[in-house]
Amino acid sequence: MLSKIIKEKVEQRFGHQLRYSKQCDALAHHMTKECKTSVSPSTLRRLLGFVKGTGEPRLYTLDIIASYVGHKNWEHLLASFEKGEPEKEISLDRLSPQQIKNGQVVKITYQPGKIVELKKVGQVFQVVNSNEKKLLLNDEVKFRTLELHYPLTFTNLFREENSLGRLQLATVSGITSIRKV
Repeated sequence: MLSKIIKEKVEQRFGHQLRYSKQCDALAHHMTKECKTSVSPSTLRRLLGFVKGTGEPRLYTLDIIASYVGHKNWEHLLASFEKGEPEKEISLDRLSPQQIKNGQVVKITYQPGKIVELKKVGQVFQVVNSNEKKLLLNDEVKFRTLELHYPLTFTNLFREENSLGRLQLATVSGITSIRKV
């Protein structure tokens, strides 16, 4: 399912709030007309949460959505969400590393049913629990900020003291919850 932020971008471009499954027919037609490539109404119904989907959408489909909302491709759209300096003020939907004390655990969830728990250890966060197959226990990560409905972006992933570079998760649904444990 698309994140709330991306759905809002699609609705803004479409010019209507998407509240009913039937609206996906008109949206598919509009996307085909504007992007010169087609996406099926049933795919849009799955991505917008009107019907259950069985897996991750194809990159081709995500690229069409990115193009529709004014970006070159899906990666370009996701990169547009990356933040610069994190805000100093604590809010329920946004958290920066500076707001977390050493030894404290942060629990992050996103669709479909993914959970990642990170413990602050100095300047990095250690993975202490995860059902995300791209992360292993004791991996260490760095991030700029965690924000609801945005992708989970680690600026660096360290595994056994080796840097594996940047990792982006929750790219379709966005983060669905952030909690200090």
